[in-house]
Amino acid sequence: MCAVTEAELVRAMLAARDRRSTTPPPTRQVAGLDLEAAYRVGAALDRHLRERGYRRAGWKVGFTNRTVWPRFGISEPILGPVYDRTVRTATPVGELSLAGFCAPRIEVEVVFGIEAEGGAPDWSRPAWMAIGFEVVDCHYGWDLTPADSVADFALHGALVVGPRVPRAAAGFAESIERLDRLEVRLFRNDEPVAEGRGSAVLGHPRKALEFVPRLRSNFGNSPHSPGERVVSTGTMTALAPLAPGERWRVEAREVALPGLELMLEG
Repeated sequence: MCAVTEAELVRAMLAARDRRSTTPPPTRQVAGLDLEAAYRVGAALDRHLRERGYRRAGWKVGFTNRTVWPRFGISEPILGPVYDRTVRTATPVGELSLAGFCAPRIEVEVVFGIEAEGGAPDWSRPAWMAIGFEVVDCHYGWDLTPADSVADFALHGALVVGPRVPRAAAGFAESIERLDRLEVRLFRNDEPVAEGRGSAVLGHPRKALEFVPRLRSNFGNSPHSPGERVVSTGTMTALAPLAPGERWRVEAREVALPGLELMLEG
């Protein structure tokens, strides 16, 4: 395939998203597409979505399993925006249509809520925490690199946030500290699919928050919007493919976090 420009890649990725179609990996379309260039593409995709009326609701941190970093030649996670139209709440059961996705898979993540202190987010002090399902989507097959992922909307499709545990809850601070001991079990239609631990996320899910303020600059230096407060910290479980009609459920142990369920529609 002939190499394209970054601007042409942006148009190709938007078209793939709109049409639920596949396209060659970004690193095969743009010669020499490294992570820095991929963030330029990701920032352009973000601008296009916001021009369509999307509003940033927060951020997702990806590639938070350090054991894969040497294979990809990276030394930190990646970052991408999540939006008001892609974030949903389950209380504790949620529903999601797969109609807009190309090749959806599911991840189990710890999600934090961030409050603004004096007009700026306090990334070190979560206002709440929850278990979440991120539905990730890929438009070129699941042979991933960090650059390909950033240039494909950071693989974000939807984020379903379970019941929130607020900072005012008894034992909140202790629960935060114990998140590295969190154990989760993922079920499809009551059949176990995967297990994971909080320690798989940078050693402790809270560490993902440290990367947001700096990596956010890859998407421009615009002021934080009032709704830009949700942070998904990276998967604790292996990715699992999704199909309409399935019911997914996650259980949490060792930390007092409510589980959640997700019903999938066509």
